[in-house]
Amino acid sequence: MSKTRLPTYGALPWRIGTKGAVEVLLIHRPRHGDWSIPKGKAEPGETGRECAAREVREETGFDCRLGAELPPIRYEDRKNRVKTIRYWAAAAESGHFTANQEVDAIRWLSLPAALRTVTEPRDRPPIVALGTQLQLQLGVRPVPEREKMLLLVRGAQVIRGGNDRADSGALPAGATGLADASLAALGSMFEIERVLSAPSPRCIGTVAELARQESLEVEQSHHLAGGSLEATLDLVAQLRGRGTVLCTHEDVMAGVLAHLSRHERTVLNKRFRVRKGSAWVVTGDGSRYRSAYYLPLSAPAPEGTQNAGSAQ
Repeated sequence: MSKTRLPTYGALPWRIGTKGAVEVLLIHRPRHGDWSIPKGKAEPGETGRECAAREVREETGFDCRLGAELPPIRYEDRKNRVKTIRYWAAAAESGHFTANQEVDAIRWLSLPAALRTVTEPRDRPPIVALGTQLQLQLGVRPVPEREKMLLLVRGAQVIRGGNDRADSGALPAGATGLADASLAALGSMFEIERVLSAPSPRCIGTVAELARQESLEVEQSHHLAGGSLEATLDLVAQLRGRGTVLCTHEDVMAGVLAHLSRHERTVLNKRFRVRKGSAWVVTGDGSRYRSAYYLPLSAPAPEGTQNAGSAQ
């Protein structure tokens, strides 16, 4: 039986780098051997926001001004314990890092670089959400020069009413001000030139909003519907080097990534897994696809709903 543990609180520090791009701070924890977002447990009498600010200061040496809450994370660990992590955006104001027992290194990274670097996929949605909030707040894309990627997306069950957020790790009903970490937000970070989808309505609906925001049409392709992996691989090869979104089914995605891993030595940073509406981001150039990472995302939002909040 799963047991629910007290929440962990953390914050994602950000700043405007020397080249005008948004940068976020990741920490390296030698005990875990991972790159992650600063976080920890609250002390007696401490609120979540107070804990998040203190953890950032203790682990990084930076004082930050906390702003909007970012998407919370809810997962089950190896001991079947349900854990929740709540994050806030944190504008870095001052400070200096000194290596300590918990954190031996930090990195200030662009948002796409942070998505590639962070170890656990569950830490990626807050990075995407921060980019969304800063784009709304600053009025500019958080990444001045967007990178071209191949985004393999699994079709989601598009919601036409209600508010089913169980798969996104959201807070209980009544929580407000959370930033968005949906597929439609990825245009702020990646250059998207074409959006192709299997003909099924759920696949088309999954990428419709992203295509609309990028002023593109959703192109239907039977090569993404399954049945012929060879045809799908031919399509992937034709689109090499272009910013492309391919929305398809789980078995097709698994086949494509397995082929790339075997024949192009594409490095998958985790074993294949994908929930509805989420993506694998495949990086590379015109010669080969070099690496891929999993990006869990929330399902398309119900009609008539929206999230609001300020990252400052």
